[in-house]
Amino acid sequence: MRNKNRFAIIVVALIVIAAAGFAISRFFGGVSYAEGYLYEEENRMIYAKVTPVQEQSQIKVEVTDTYVEEKDSVPVLKTASYVYKGSAENGKLALTSAQQPAKPVEATVTADELVFQGPLEEGGEALPKLVASQDVAYQKQLAAMTARINEQAEVKKKEQEEKQAKEAARVEFAKKVEKTDRLVADLVENSQYLTDLQFADEALLSQEQVTDMQGLLEEVKLYAEQPGLQQTEYAVMKEHVSAMEVLVDGIKAMDASIKDKKQRMSDIMSVIEADLADVKATWEEIKTKGVPKPDERQKAQDKAVSTASEAITQAKQRMAAIDKQQASAGQKAAQLYSEANALLTKSKPK
Repeated sequence: MRNKNRFAIIVVALIVIAAAGFAISRFFGGVSYAEGYLYEEENRMIYAKVTPVQEQSQIKVEVTDTYVEEKDSVPVLKTASYVYKGSAENGKLALTSAQQPAKPVEATVTADELVFQGPLEEGGEALPKLVASQDVAYQKQLAAMTARINEQAEVKKKEQEEKQAKEAARVEFAKKVEKTDRLVADLVENSQYLTDLQFADEALLSQEQVTDMQGLLEEVKLYAEQPGLQQTEYAVMKEHVSAMEVLVDGIKAMDASIKDKKQRMSDIMSVIEADLADVKATWEEIKTKGVPKPDERQKAQDKAVSTASEAITQAKQRMAAIDKQQASAGQKAAQLYSEANALLTKSKPK
């Protein structure tokens, strides 16, 4: 008796399940759906899920589009997702999305395939046919595609980094070659500036002033030797001594001008010395690494270095010479003025 009741319960349960299945199948037009639908190519994978929404008498379609875009020649995975709701009748779907409710999308579906009749987004293309698949298979294939694209991206990044490094090295090398050319030109130019700074005018003027003072002193002596010095003669004598004082001040003023010129020469020499060290170091670094016309550049550099070194040597000699000459002129002028002033003090006009 117990076995009969148990059998009857099982039969009733099977009838209920079959009836429920029949009702659902009929509601959705007698079409069954695969777990998912997949389209795959080398750099794109589209996966869709079609889900009945029984309580709302609707169908829901979720689409995930995974594709590859290039950013600076590096492949990058992108993902776009679309969710549609609508009705299904005999395998024909009429769908809309919340983002584009005014733009319906039509599709056909069977247990084996899903085909969209139009594009999912404005300006796009209709999707290719998606065939029946399973979530597990899709996830496995997506993971494989992701790993492959990431690997390609790493290779591309490495290639780009190597290319950028080579380009940076090329640019840096070119800059150093250009730098040596510029330094050579600067050495020649600054050497000329330094050579042009001479003290011939200052030396000549100081000598002329000393000579003038000697002449004035001789006249002062003549007046001082006269036994009966007239007042007018004494006045001339006094004017000569005043003129000699002005000449002494002129020689002292010349010192300031010479000091200024010497400072300019020192500044130029500092620049030349820095350029000499820089061009030698830079040239040693690049001369064996494929410099264009190395022999010509070497000769030009050697000549510029020699010219600059000689210009510095001569400049230092000129500076030392003018210092010595100016000191001598100053001492001589002071001596002449002192002698003339002493004669003026001793002289007494009638």
